[in-house]
Amino acid sequence: MLWPSSAYLVVASMMSGTALIFWWQDRDNPATRALSLCMGMIGARLFLSGPDEQNLPVSVLFQLVYGLCEGMAILAGIEWGRRIAGTGTFAPAIWVLWLFRVAQLLILIYMVMGLVFTLAWPETAGQETDGLNRVPGLQWAIFAPIIGTAILCVTIAIAGLRVVQIDAAESVRLQSLSLAGPILLTALFIHQDYIPLTLTAGLLVFLWGAVRYLLLQGRRGQFMRQFLAPEVARLVQTEGMERTMQRQRRVLSVVSVDLRGFTAFARTESTDVVMDMLADYYQLVGEVTSRHGGTVKDHAGDGVLILVGAPVACEDHAQRALVLAMELCAQARELLISSQHPLGVGAGVATGTVTVGAIHGASRLEYVAVGNPVNLASRLCDRAEDGEVYVDDRTLQQIDEAMMSRLDIRKSRPEPLKGFPEPVPVSCIRAKLSDEEPADVPMSGRARRMARRLRRRISRA
Repeated sequence: MLWPSSAYLVVASMMSGTALIFWWQDRDNPATRALSLCMGMIGARLFLSGPDEQNLPVSVLFQLVYGLCEGMAILAGIEWGRRIAGTGTFAPAIWVLWLFRVAQLLILIYMVMGLVFTLAWPETAGQETDGLNRVPGLQWAIFAPIIGTAILCVTIAIAGLRVVQIDAAESVRLQSLSLAGPILLTALFIHQDYIPLTLTAGLLVFLWGAVRYLLLQGRRGQFMRQFLAPEVARLVQTEGMERTMQRQRRVLSVVSVDLRGFTAFARTESTDVVMDMLADYYQLVGEVTSRHGGTVKDHAGDGVLILVGAPVACEDHAQRALVLAMELCAQARELLISSQHPLGVGAGVATGTVTVGAIHGASRLEYVAVGNPVNLASRLCDRAEDGEVYVDDRTLQQIDEAMMSRLDIRKSRPEPLKGFPEPVPVSCIRAKLSDEEPADVPMSGRARRMARRLRRRISRA
């Protein structure tokens, strides 16, 4: 065997290196694994060949290895396309996926026929012509229809996917496959002198699609981070989607926050002022929640539901949730001042076992939390007046003594709450600096600036 020329060596290194990079960075993705195998087999085939191999006696063993590398590369490339089709936003028709399977079956037939041909006529199998098409006429007549039919099946499948309104990012990958695939397959038949140039062109087309795909996904990620809790975004980035979406039962704390006087405020103020107020209010909620390791699960008008302990688990979730609720009430009170209708905020905190995870909603995934603590936190929030935080007994039991000594706790008799068959013991809490004087948590400078901006908007309206 002759070591490949410099051109072959460079292209083989590019193919093998690209395969290794993609596999290393995204080896948990089946589509990426198929793509890496495809490029790796192309690189292996190039490492075993060279532009002068047609002038050398090629052993039957090497002919078999060449055929195996070529067949595995095509099979993996088709599997890459099938995996892309199966991971789009809209599920493709079953016949589309079966066309990919038919193409793979044809390639398997091509590999078996190549094996038989090589073993039966080794001298003929090793011959090559001097023309642009290096495959002799007999081999071309036998194998070209099989390869051509496989290409036709893949082309029809891709066309079927393009008719359906598939995800834009997946469409980019399909474009890359449809353009790079035929160029790479040309290397099976084209003269040895042009193989490095052909494979380089195919690789560049593929990389064009890969870069566009990553840019689209990056832009989407930046956009979606505005709607996703920072903790959820970090968990997706570090642990992957599968871990984040897994349904789990956890003991955590739930904070429900609601405005007081919002209905009258929305009735008298302009919609622009109301929207501006809600934007500042949501921003404040997000900042305070993030500071204490919570996750904003829902915004519903003037109400907010916050999870502490999911999707990112923490042991002191009850204490974090209570501090979060008190700080949020304190900082929001100055922000939510109106010249005509003073706004207030109340909160409820409950602790217990909750099932969290992702479920499919209307063509999208929803991160949900289901359990009594969610309902209880909402009922306690309804009970709280402006500046009050109502908590259940289980939350109080997990607060340390140092924290308890700073709390002004007013216990009440068990109260009947909607949705609960038995009266529930509840407590109202306010923070204090000393035994004599209650005090709110100091308001941040940013929150004060937001409050001043809101007051200016109201005065102009």
